[in-house]
Amino acid sequence: MSSTADQPNRYDQPVPADRESLSERYRRLRRERWRRRRQRWHWRRLLRGRVRPLLAAGLAGVLLGAGGMAWQAQAGPFAPDEVCWGALSRDDLATTFREPENVKAVEAPVLHGARSMDGPIGSCQLTNSDGDEWALTARVHRLDDRAGDDGKWADEFLSARLTPLGGGLLGMASDNRAWLAIPDGCLGRPDDFDGPTVVDIAQGNWISDMEPRPQERDSMARMVVKLVNKVSADLGCTGTIADPVERLPKAARYTRTEKPDALCGIKGLTLGKKRKPSKYPMITDGDGPVRTCDRDITGSQWKQRLMTVEDPRLAAIFTGMTLHEGDQVTSAVGYGGLGPNLGVFRARCQAGTTVFLVQANDGGMSADVRTLFPRYVEAEATRLGCGPLKLKLP
Repeated sequence: MSSTADQPNRYDQPVPADRESLSERYRRLRRERWRRRRQRWHWRRLLRGRVRPLLAAGLAGVLLGAGGMAWQAQAGPFAPDEVCWGALSRDDLATTFREPENVKAVEAPVLHGARSMDGPIGSCQLTNSDGDEWALTARVHRLDDRAGDDGKWADEFLSARLTPLGGGLLGMASDNRAWLAIPDGCLGRPDDFDGPTVVDIAQGNWISDMEPRPQERDSMARMVVKLVNKVSADLGCTGTIADPVERLPKAARYTRTEKPDALCGIKGLTLGKKRKPSKYPMITDGDGPVRTCDRDITGSQWKQRLMTVEDPRLAAIFTGMTLHEGDQVTSAVGYGGLGPNLGVFRARCQAGTTVFLVQANDGGMSADVRTLFPRYVEAEATRLGCGPLKLKLP
């Protein structure tokens, strides 16, 4: 019987030629992970872009890209009655289009792989019969700060013009924008750093100094619910979301009863005894995932925004902003940043993670950001039950 001392130590033996070392394996796995990530980003950019049909409208399908992505162009007398993945009838389009029977549809199917890290993704563009511009766009995508959804998407789809859909739904609607998250029971609840997968629809300019039109808002709300129901069913999920219009509050209006010591309707929030805003704000109407106060809206842009994101799923898309914006802001219950035109803070309130934001789109209002930011965060934290809260500014 041989002794173990007579046998070579297994740790001293050379690595066989056909077996890679741990360092080589680590480098290979990193290269593979990076390749897959670049591939995912490529498809996300492809699907989110606005792709025009390459052939005549009568062509049933157009293949784009090396992956053979099928874009279907549908128009004319043989076009189907339903568009956008079969979710919308021509009657659904009557409020938006003068001739709904002649609307052209260009669709990319909703794709979702079992191993996908980005969730379902798809796009549908509808054009009117007498123009060459995209009149209405519907998208399926996961909200992600890496894709800039904490910026442009939030600017458009969290505007004070939008009304919360209510009834426990994570979604909002106005006369030219609407969005709704696919229910958690279908795809599962996202974690603390991932945004929800939503269907959003957009028509024309995203904001106006005019007040929203209720009839068009109701139509957008109905359309986004029908789209979510169809996408969910195609993903194999059961259940149907009911028409939300009956429970919607009145469309947002300019708040003409604002007091100097209660800016945006928040008691105690003020710019100072001798100062008051020159224009009335528009404030989100109804309980929902976000409360936004947009001020000094001129043409296509607001000049000042105060926003509280109360739903933790939606607050997740601001994670990068709270970590990297400006100089660090600290508190015993949260963290954030303060820059020249933006202050953002993340805290944990009774309902979960909440984000507070004060932003200026006009250089003349930059000084107001530093004045309003700590006062706004502290007042809103008290309202939501996560105060008293004191910020330490840089």
